[in-house]
Amino acid sequence: MKILQVSNKYPFPPKDGGAIAALALADGFARAGHEVSLLAMQTPKHGGKSLKNDNRFPYREVVTTYVNTTIRPIRLLKNMLFSGLPYNAERFIDTDFREKLTGLLTRNRYDIVQLEGLYLMPYAETIRKCSRAKIVLRAHNIEHEVWKRITFQTKNKIKRAYYKRLSGRMAVFEYSFINAYDMLVPISERDLHSFNSHGNTKPSLVIPVGFDVSGSRELAGGNGNNKVSFIGSLDYIPNQEGLVWFIEKVWKKFLHASHPYAFYVAGRNAPAWLKNYLSKQPVNFLGEVDDAGQFMRSGGVMVVPVLSGGGIRVRIIEAMAMGIPVVCTSLGAEGIDVKDGSELMIADDPEMIAGAIVQLLENQTLFASIGKNARSFIAEKMNENKITAELLTFYGNNLQ
Repeated sequence: MKILQVSNKYPFPPKDGGAIAALALADGFARAGHEVSLLAMQTPKHGGKSLKNDNRFPYREVVTTYVNTTIRPIRLLKNMLFSGLPYNAERFIDTDFREKLTGLLTRNRYDIVQLEGLYLMPYAETIRKCSRAKIVLRAHNIEHEVWKRITFQTKNKIKRAYYKRLSGRMAVFEYSFINAYDMLVPISERDLHSFNSHGNTKPSLVIPVGFDVSGSRELAGGNGNNKVSFIGSLDYIPNQEGLVWFIEKVWKKFLHASHPYAFYVAGRNAPAWLKNYLSKQPVNFLGEVDDAGQFMRSGGVMVVPVLSGGGIRVRIIEAMAMGIPVVCTSLGAEGIDVKDGSELMIADDPEMIAGAIVQLLENQTLFASIGKNARSFIAEKMNENKITAELLTFYGNNLQ
């Protein structure tokens, strides 16, 4: 098959969940002998360089267009007053990008055009006009639900009002594209249920993020270093609110003063206010790290204090694949069929989260058991080769 992957973020380097998920599938397609190309937006947040000489580079062709997605107050205000589109989606509608897409579709005969997320669906009409390829929506989450949850967590009244309006517009926008694709590939059963409840009738297959748990990923080391870690894109609102909540409600209140633990925070694109906040807290803020995997493998427990957001948290899957014990909230574990105390430690109450961290760091047997079970779970349920094969079979069965 010839597959065109279309993304609103340039996935190199793969330092956030969306990029990791997109590249995992592209790599699987290429290793299975299929030809995969990429059309991607380079933005102020995602404008990195690819390593074309890397033997793991999966693409036959990569085409990019710079799209300035910076939030601009005047445009935001005009959007609020004169547009029915959610501003978050409007920022990704670009004439130059549409022209690049048209050119690729005109020069090539693709079997599949895989759109990486809701924000690419406005280009479905262009694909229909220029190609006979089947359109696939790879749904990474339920977008309007993310903003609805952010609204609920926001205390500032002005921001809360804006997010409420945004989530409403996002719901209308999201539902308007139900069945505008030929195939639907959500990332979790929960997300598929949401699509189906709003009228999806097109062929669908749940495909989570896949990982290779063979020799390339080492098991985490022991727990003797008494380390607690957090890693995530720090320009993402759910990560910001979750991290601050954990520091205030869990770390400072139950762990920092009474236990010999150290808390390390890593993440890219932290805004000035968050850098200033972290500089005043009893934490070790490292900023963006060169090797996220090495940071995660350095030992200890990883915390994922998710209070809002959607889809599957790729960093949790990645940590589990490396045998790293994770403590997360119920929302963090959403979409992953795991059990508390078996593959993860799940808690929502601050004191219970702190207790789970203490249990893992003080009990070597539990620490090792959680890590081993997590790695086995990924090997069985989220094996990259198995998932790719299932998706390719699904595509093949629905090409006619």
